Amino acid sequence: MANAGARGITAEDLFGLKLISEPQFAPDGSQIAYAVTTIEKDKDDYRSSIYVSAADGSKSRRLTHADAKDSAPRWSADGKHIAFLSNRDEKGQIWLLRADGGEAWQVTTLPEGVISFAWSPDGQSFVAVSKAVEATAAKDEDEAEKSDVKHITKIRYKFDGEGFLDLKPKHLWIVPAFGGEPRRLTDGDFDNVNPVWSPNGQEIAFVSNRTDGRDMETISVSEIWAIHANGKEERRVLGGETASFNSPSWSPDGTQIAVVGNNNAKAGGAIDDDLWTVGAGGGEATALTESHDRSIGDSAMSDVYASSETRPLWSPDGKTIYVLSSRNGSTHLYAVPSSGGAAKQITTGERRISAVTLSNDGKRIAYIAADATNPGDLFVADLDGSNEQQLTELNKDFLGGIALSTPEEFTVKSPDGLEIQGWIMKPIGFVEGRKYPMILEIHGGPHAMYANAMMHEFQMMAARGYVVLYTNPRGSAGYGEAFTTASHMAWGETDMPDVMAAVDWALDQGYVDENRLGVTGGSYGGYMTLWVIGHTDRFKAAVTQRCVSNLFSFYGTSDIGFTFGEYEFGGTPWEERERLMKYSPITYVKDMTTPLLIVHSEQDYRCPIEQAEQVFISLKRLGREVEFVRIPNESHNLSRTGKPKHRIERLEHIIGWFDRYL
Repeated sequence: MANAGARGITAEDLFGLKLISEPQFAPDGSQIAYAVTTIEKDKDDYRSSIYVSAADGSKSRRLTHADAKDSAPRWSADGKHIAFLSNRDEKGQIWLLRADGGEAWQVTTLPEGVISFAWSPDGQSFVAVSKAVEATAAKDEDEAEKSDVKHITKIRYKFDGEGFLDLKPKHLWIVPAFGGEPRRLTDGDFDNVNPVWSPNGQEIAFVSNRTDGRDMETISVSEIWAIHANGKEERRVLGGETASFNSPSWSPDGTQIAVVGNNNAKAGGAIDDDLWTVGAGGGEATALTESHDRSIGDSAMSDVYASSETRPLWSPDGKTIYVLSSRNGSTHLYAVPSSGGAAKQITTGERRISAVTLSNDGKRIAYIAADATNPGDLFVADLDGSNEQQLTELNKDFLGGIALSTPEEFTVKSPDGLEIQGWIMKPIGFVEGRKYPMILEIHGGPHAMYANAMMHEFQMMAARGYVVLYTNPRGSAGYGEAFTTASHMAWGETDMPDVMAAVDWALDQGYVDENRLGVTGGSYGGYMTLWVIGHTDRFKAAVTQRCVSNLFSFYGTSDIGFTFGEYEFGGTPWEERERLMKYSPITYVKDMTTPLLIVHSEQDYRCPIEQAEQVFISLKRLGREVEFVRIPNESHNLSRTGKPKHRIERLEHIIGWFDRYL
């Protein structure tokens, strides 16, 4: 237990936290730029600013002070300027400021704003990603202004967090950094994103999907393409109908491109992503991490986290590629020989490394590290992970006055003997000899990972007097591909024994009241909450959040139902009706007697609110204890990126339900 004499954390303490992201070394390695996000109560919104810290820890300074979201800082090649994205002009645009300070000025005025960008090696221009209106789309848009009726012709017509999709593909633009007109680089009725310049500045690699079946596979299939900076030569480097490759990164000599992905796009996160290299001119790709048996990337979860761009980082000599990978509840930096060989772990400890930058001389790394009681800070170290130094303490003063529960890791054997990792948090003010109510948390995905990262929601529950239990059952990422795929076509069936084994383990510790058990989770965790209370009456209260209840209707109503859902259950509803209904919690609704609170966002297109409505109406019809909280104008990611006011209300509804019944 930490800070034992301080007060417990509350839902409203979300407003006191600062979240760090996007670290970037200056070209000379002397400084690191990064963004800090705050959650503003009076504005009911988020704000972020650009900061710079000396790499030796001697000083830090805030560079931007606008009432806006300033993010994604990027140094010019000579280190004299920092470009960043800002929504000061409503839509995000590229802004520029001198590294030694002063007022920032706006570089782009693209009508649809800028989604992402990258400096050219000579520091004279940017490649930017922005939506473009094709001639046919503009005509359709004019027609649409005359009517509010939606005429849909494509299977992919909505996306969670975006709503109903427009007819504007994302394209690449060349933008002069210091004056001049932007020039559109790519064309076509497909998205082009994630661009990166070749070392000589002649070409740009990017991610696209130009396969014949792209309308069906817009999310899952992704290829690597390259285009000459003059826009006249374009080619596919790597990909195909089953490809899922992202995050291109050129080797220092420009002869190879490193990418992250796999050749089974439909599987989504169910199979491991590997690190690959491919010749810059295309050809056969080489998987470098097949023996690593962990997916490349950060699979960890947190509700107090700001995301960063991550792509493979090459050493200056081209012999090593650095990537993040999640293993057994932690995410760390690994070094992978570009010629083949075992991946070597660089960073250590029970924590989550979420973003990394490499100095130009290849001697130092800077990274964001978080753990169970800290949302994240900036660190630097030598390339082998030694001589680590913490550069920021963003939340030291605020969290110094708050008592936090330190999770205790445990392992337990499931009934079939497989070992499962989990954590338990004791309530603030824990007293030996007393018994406490316990809340079981089940994560979403299912192919994600609870981790050594802070969860504000869990800390709030511990502050209210609850034991909090969470695990990574079968289906989770971070334990090898066989473990992750174990839930395939058997949701609930394979992983419920794992989580219930953890519950039994917790009861054996002697401080949990077996008559006051609660269960909750969101997304897949919402599915599992329903599955659990449909198969046992051991829990006295449950909260299902952004749930899936009916896999048959999920197929046609979710934005990913006809791809992700089809893979997870081996076919379409007309082919696999029996299996889909067997694994749908709604099938077991008559057996649900646990008092249930349903929390769902009305604009959730990932797990549409009709999934929650089916459960609510069914349980009401059965005369069961059930209530329904509908949150307007929010998507699937409410708990992480929703309006702060709604995030607070969500937490208060959840804890209020458990207070009532436990």
